[in-house]
Amino acid sequence: MANPNPYHLFLSPRSPFARRVRLALRRLGLPVIEHPLNVLESNPDLETANPLGLVPTLILPDGRTLADSSAILETLHDLHGGIWPELPTDRIEIRQASTLATGLMQAAVSFFQETRMHEVPSPSWAQDHLSAVLRTLRHLESFRNDFWIRSGEMTQAGWDLACALEYLEFRMPECRDAIPTTLRAPMELARMNGSFRETAPRL
Repeated sequence: MANPNPYHLFLSPRSPFARRVRLALRRLGLPVIEHPLNVLESNPDLETANPLGLVPTLILPDGRTLADSSAILETLHDLHGGIWPELPTDRIEIRQASTLATGLMQAAVSFFQETRMHEVPSPSWAQDHLSAVLRTLRHLESFRNDFWIRSGEMTQAGWDLACALEYLEFRMPECRDAIPTTLRAPMELARMNGSFRETAPRL
């Protein structure tokens, strides 16, 4: 029997930020009804839940609303555990890596928006976003592999990195060769996961 009070998630199917939340909800085994939408069109239900009209937006079973993927993951961990390591020292490392991976997502999204969605793109802004992507990839190359994978399991940072890299390949294929070999292991492990494959961004 379906849970009478599932989570409701407003999302763009191509958003890496929504994807990290979708994957977390699935890993935790929580009941969720997904509401895919086109972020370029007005959506009254989303705007009622979140007047900013941003995705992902999560409505909790008790009716409270959360926006911002990082805030959503923090709340899911507070309610259910399973997102971050229990040891504070481990949690600091994984959160640090997660923050950089989500920053990589943001730089890639910003590059795409600047170069594909403006009638007259700004070369300087585009170069700034591209530089941020390449600089972050080089920095992440120095991270230990156990930031991404521990005891054969993906950490939250590993899932975030995999989402970021696959979005990068999707929206910035010219950067594919810039992805360090050392960062490909979590993406390849993630691609063995059915939920990861099901949530892949598609045109």
